[in-house]
This record gives sequence, structure tokens and C-alpha cells, in this order.
Amino acid sequence: MSAGVKGLRGHILISHTHWDHIQGIPFFAPLFVPGNEWDIYGPKGLGQSLREVLAGQMDYTYFPVTLDQCGANIRYHDLVEGTFEIEDIKVSTRYLNHPALTLGYRLETDGVTVVYACDHEPHSRILANGQGEITGYDLQHAQFIAGADLLIHDAQYIAEEYPAKIGWGHSTVEYAVKLSNKAEVKRLALTHHDPSRDDDALDRLLASAKAELRENAASLEVFAASEGYALNLVRAHEKHAACCVGDFQAQTLVDPALTEPSVIIGIADLKTGAALFEAIQAEGIHAKLCSDPDEARKFIAEDRPSLAILEHDPPRIDGMESCRAIRQQDNDPEHSLPVLIVASELDQARGVSAGVTDWLIKPFTGAYARTKVRAWVLRTACEGMRRALPQGEEPRFAPPPLPIGPPRLRTQRAKGSPRQMPHRGTEARRSSDKEISTEKAALLWMYCREVAPFETPSFGKKIGQLIAHATNTPAEM
Repeated sequence: MSAGVKGLRGHILISHTHWDHIQGIPFFAPLFVPGNEWDIYGPKGLGQSLREVLAGQMDYTYFPVTLDQCGANIRYHDLVEGTFEIEDIKVSTRYLNHPALTLGYRLETDGVTVVYACDHEPHSRILANGQGEITGYDLQHAQFIAGADLLIHDAQYIAEEYPAKIGWGHSTVEYAVKLSNKAEVKRLALTHHDPSRDDDALDRLLASAKAELRENAASLEVFAASEGYALNLVRAHEKHAACCVGDFQAQTLVDPALTEPSVIIGIADLKTGAALFEAIQAEGIHAKLCSDPDEARKFIAEDRPSLAILEHDPPRIDGMESCRAIRQQDNDPEHSLPVLIVASELDQARGVSAGVTDWLIKPFTGAYARTKVRAWVLRTACEGMRRALPQGEEPRFAPPPLPIGPPRLRTQRAKGSPRQMPHRGTEARRSSDKEISTEKAALLWMYCREVAPFETPSFGKKIGQLIAHATNTPAEM
């Protein structure tokens, strides 16, 4: 902008919407310049869209300018776990371990891989000191960062600080270094520095990490990320196996019916059960709480929920056996029901044999519980869509939201360019070109949520435009 360049185009990938990661958006000048185009990506929620969340911090109470007043052409993309492309860059997404739904990003292009993994906490608390075997979801995290030419990773704490920071959603330097070595990362940039640590303290921390790497003859290069630091990454001679998060498209339009989930909570401890019930209700999810394991299994067999949460507190309650019994039920032949075990400590080996999907280790906060539930509900919805598709058929992309900005910046679809395919099955249900089907109404609802919050003056005008567009060109909806 300082050089007078017009028509800037860019992409912003947001890991999550905690304020320390989005508070620069209202002050990012290129978003306010007509003629600029921006795509903003972030994790999909269960309620508000990414655009609504970003607009929230610019509400009248907090800020004098609204998101609608941005002059640039802005498109917002809600993401789930999977892959998508930005021009010639393959982007893979994976949920991280943080008390908010948070995505890590793996970018691959021209034989070079960069991974951004911030904010993230070890799944196994033992690994925070850099010791122990990497298993379970920590191993999956290592696979996500595998072979990266540059890994930008959370490293807010050191091992001796971590016990007082459990549940805050951040890693230790020791954890980041251990996983990077395991995953054969070439360069590790430590980031999300603790605000109480000055530059001299960071230098000492970095010197200690480098000394340990030299002692172990490790080839990993580690440095502390700093503002303005620039790196040139070149294609390596050897080709490391590419990360595969799965073939699910991260921008797929998730069926609204699949994000109206239910959760069965089988927790005997009243305090823990009540805390989980409250956290799940706060997400707008229907939950059923029962204290008897047999009753919980009965409800699971009858209701087929999106998620089951069981307690493991031996010798009083054996959650492993409860999980094993669920896996033996007729309605779970492929272990497709996620089972989350609440326990005081991780028992990875026995959990795998019992069919445990994930763990919620005590003590945990309501925010952590909500995030775990939200992530598994979305995963269940996406997996349901994947199974419902005929073999070889790709899931449908979520169409890019209508651009926000002056009408003169909106371009019509070029003649001869491909149209968006209608949602599978829409044609059979359409009784006339002028009738908006139930499915189309759901799509309109989601479009409108992206275009403008309901309370804004522009909403009425834009919903009218959308309905007119839908009835005039039904094939594009």
C-alpha cells in the first residue's frame, strides 16, 4: 500500500478466534480499500459463522466501525478438518488441543512444506517435559507436522512452568523440540512467547534448547520467531512422505441437519456430570445425563447420539469395559460412534484395545470440554456425509459467501464458466422454478448469516436480493 499498489489480493488463515489472534483485523488497512480482494479462513463453529464472530469484536459497544464498512471485497470461509487449495498451495487442516476450536495449517507447494501449529497443548501431559513415548493424538500431531521444512509451533512455556499452566492450551519448548525431532522437521520456529519473558530470557531458553540438540547430535535447526525475520525455503533433494489428513474437503458445506447433534453423558460423579452437561448445553447441543453405565449403554443403543462421554474411575467405574460393550453393540459395527473417556490419567494402551476415541483428562475447564465436544460433533457430521456419498463422489464444496463490499466490485459469472452443482437430490424435490425448496431455504439461511448479521439495516435489503437470485436462477443454488 505504501508503494501505491492498487487491487491487492490476499488470503488470511486464522487458527482460532481468541482476541489475541483476531484483534488486528479492525486495524488492517487493506481490508478498507475498495478494489482489494481478501479471503479469510477459519474454523467452522456450531452456531455463529466465522464472519459473525469477526463482526462481533467490531460491535458498536467495542468499536466505531463495523465489518460491513470494509471497502474491500471480502470472502469468508468456514473450515473443518480436511484439505483445500489456495491457488497452487495445498492446505491441510487439523484440530489442535486448545480451549477453543483451533486449526493447525499445513501448506505444501513447490516441494516445500510449512506448518503453523499455534495454540496447542500436549495431549499427554507427560510429554510436556520432553520425555516419554509419543502415542495417540500426540503421534497424530507428529504425523501432521512430519517432514516440514519449517514448523512454526507454540512454545509458550518450559517444562518446569507447565504444571501450573495445565489446561491453558499451550506447549512447552521441550515438547515442540521432541515432536519436531520425531517428525523429522528441518527448522523449528518457537512462537507464542510468554508475555512475561523478555528477549534475554528467550535467548537463554534458545541456547539451552540448541545445546541439548547438539548433545544428541540432532539435525533440527531451532530459533525463536521474531518480527521481521525472513526465511528462504528451497526444495529438498529427498522427498518426504506428504501428510494426508484425509480426502475430505475442508470447505465442504456441512449439512445443517448433521450439526443438530445429541450427546449421551454416562458420568456417576454428579459434579463432573453437571459440569459437562452445562458445557454441552452452552453449545446448544441436546444432552442426556445418566449416572448408571448400563443405562448409558441403553440410551446409546436406542438414540444413536453424535458423541458418547463415559467415566473411567477404577476400581469404582471401569469406563474401558463400558466402551468395549458399546463397541460390541449391533449399531456400531465400524466403531463410528466417538467415545470420549473422562479420567484422571491417560491409559493409552488399554484405551486403544477398548475402542476409546479420545480422552478428557481431569482437571479440565468448561472451555476445554466445550471444545472437545464441538470438534467431535463436527467430525461426526463430516464422517456421516462422507459415508453417505456414493463411492468415488466428492463432497460438495461450500460455495464462497457473497462478497461484502460496494456493488460495483461484484462481478457476474463469466459466460461459459461452470456453474455450482446443485445439492444432491435437489432436482427431484423441486416442484417449480419459482418455489424455494426446504433445502434451498436452509442454504439461504446460511448465505444470509454470512452476508449480514440479522440486526444490521442492510440485512433486509440483502435477503431480498438473495431470494430474488434464488428464484430466478435455481440451478446455481
